[in-house]
Amino acid sequence: MSNNIDLKVSRSLELLATLQETASGFAKKEELIARDFRTRRYAVDKKYEEANEAIMAKLAAQTAEVEEKHAGIATQISAKYEARRIKFNRAHVVAMRNLPKRVFDTKERVLGELKMKRYRLERKMAATQEAAGAEGSDFAKTLTDQRTKLTALERRAKIMFGGYPALVKMLRVKPGTEAEAESADQMKLLEEVRTKVTELEENIRAFGALLLPRLFAALPLAAWILIAFICGGALTFLLGLSNVAIIVGIVACLSLSVFAVVIYQMGFTKAKPAAQAVVTAISKAKQTHAACRAAADAWGAGEQQRMQEEFERTSAEIVEKSGKAEGISKGFEKIARNKLNTQHPRVLGKIELILAAKHERVQAAAAAQVGQFKEKADTLDGQHRAVHNAEFAKLDAEENERWAQLEVGWKKEMVPTYQAVAEMNAATAPLFPPWNASLAQTWVAPTVFMPMTKFAHLDLDLAKNPEALPKDPRLALPGPSQISIPLSLTYPQQGSLLFETRESGSAAIIGTFDNIILRLLTTTPPGKITFSIIDPVGLGQNFAGLMHLSDYEESIINRRIWTQRDQIDERLAELSEHIEKVIQMYLRNEYATITEYNVQAGSVAEKYHFLVVADFPANFSETAAKKLQSIAASGARCGIFTLIHWDERQPLPDGFVPDELRQSS
Repeated sequence: MSNNIDLKVSRSLELLATLQETASGFAKKEELIARDFRTRRYAVDKKYEEANEAIMAKLAAQTAEVEEKHAGIATQISAKYEARRIKFNRAHVVAMRNLPKRVFDTKERVLGELKMKRYRLERKMAATQEAAGAEGSDFAKTLTDQRTKLTALERRAKIMFGGYPALVKMLRVKPGTEAEAESADQMKLLEEVRTKVTELEENIRAFGALLLPRLFAALPLAAWILIAFICGGALTFLLGLSNVAIIVGIVACLSLSVFAVVIYQMGFTKAKPAAQAVVTAISKAKQTHAACRAAADAWGAGEQQRMQEEFERTSAEIVEKSGKAEGISKGFEKIARNKLNTQHPRVLGKIELILAAKHERVQAAAAAQVGQFKEKADTLDGQHRAVHNAEFAKLDAEENERWAQLEVGWKKEMVPTYQAVAEMNAATAPLFPPWNASLAQTWVAPTVFMPMTKFAHLDLDLAKNPEALPKDPRLALPGPSQISIPLSLTYPQQGSLLFETRESGSAAIIGTFDNIILRLLTTTPPGKITFSIIDPVGLGQNFAGLMHLSDYEESIINRRIWTQRDQIDERLAELSEHIEKVIQMYLRNEYATITEYNVQAGSVAEKYHFLVVADFPANFSETAAKKLQSIAASGARCGIFTLIHWDERQPLPDGFVPDELRQSS
């Protein structure tokens, strides 16, 4: 479990609150942005419509004035349109003359673009191959370094096991051929190799901390027996070589030999679990290293094949397009020629029609003048439209910017929260699997105290309240709307649990206590945890199943389940005395918590105590209630945690302050 992941209950509640508040807050921001820009766009449209109405009114007035005043300008208009016809004919001749050059330029441009595309493709292929080669070289060197380190550690383990041939023989067992790693990503596997080599170093250091294996590695058992024989002979010689002296020497020799063998066997018994952990760590590290090597080889081959296929595919496309360049130029020539040939008679016909229409003096003059005014009106309308479009473009840009900021803020707040929830679930799932027969068969006693215990989970479905979620796809949730987050007791910060109900201990609450107790037993080294269980209303029936533990070791549940007032007073007094003992003898002013002390204490670490209380405050005297309050407040740093069910229907003892109990749970 990563030490960087905060698994406290307060963190779980904080994450759920953050998800709800963030989603609701961004939904409101989304609505504000939409409403703001709807209002502003309506104002821009309204302004443009009013300006357009003013232009049309002015145009109508000018048209009426022209119809009254202007006449006799048919000749001027005819000359004007004749000049336009001549100019257009000249432009048409020039365009037809320049058409072959435009066709040639089009073909050259297409071929040039294809050549440049091939050149860039070749440059990209070379650069990609060079980068892949450099990356593969660095990866191989790192992997080789880890293998060298693993070999050195294995050699070191063999030396440390030297005093026990059976342990050395364990090292000769070859590891399985299948790697443990679940990922096929060579970078993740390399990181996993580093992790397992680090774990191996820690296991070797743990083995090296054992005194007897170090002693027999330095001087084998045979040497100690030889020393025993030498001591027996020396004693016989000193006593005068008499029959009695010989007997004394033989007894001394045999006693020392037996003592050496006994010590040797004791050392083997203590060393074997640690040695097995070292052998297992070596095997796992080798397996992961092999998997990493295979993944790296597969990645390199696949990357080379992908680059070659991409190069060949793109090259084929370029060759195909190059062959079509001639067709493209001919198609361009055909389209351009058809356009010019169609446009020429059409424009000339239009000019002739206008000239014919202008033959009537009054109508021609009026139409020409109206056309000029209409042009001005269109120009003015175009200016207003340009302003309208510019304002709309500005609004679009501003809206996009605000949306971009909103999207960045959404991802910045939601993605880390989703990741934090996923990390909490990933950290607790493998440590607290479902109870089943497989778990019982594969369970192995832990060697260190687990600093947390999962006891429940909270579920949240953000989609149940659509109004509290953003509707725009840019603000889509970074994961599923249904979220589950674990609730865990963490030690020593938040290791105590308090249920407040208005009923006697229900099956759900007692079941939770039983689950926590069993989880603690399966995640704590043997002999390093004890429970004091108080069940005054159920008279022990609520926890009767745990009494089977006393068949193996009474201290696990402090001999029995306690129900009577005087028994409760005695057990709480014992725990209070234990707190005083821990503070005065172990913590003093050197350690903040018993957890810090236990890290230094090693094999003589203090036990962790859990006080389980059902139906508080039944059978609790005023003194017992105060002691419980004191234990809840001070016990955590001394390794004493409370699992309490409080029946609020029952009257509290005098002087008891509920908020102090809540603050400690």
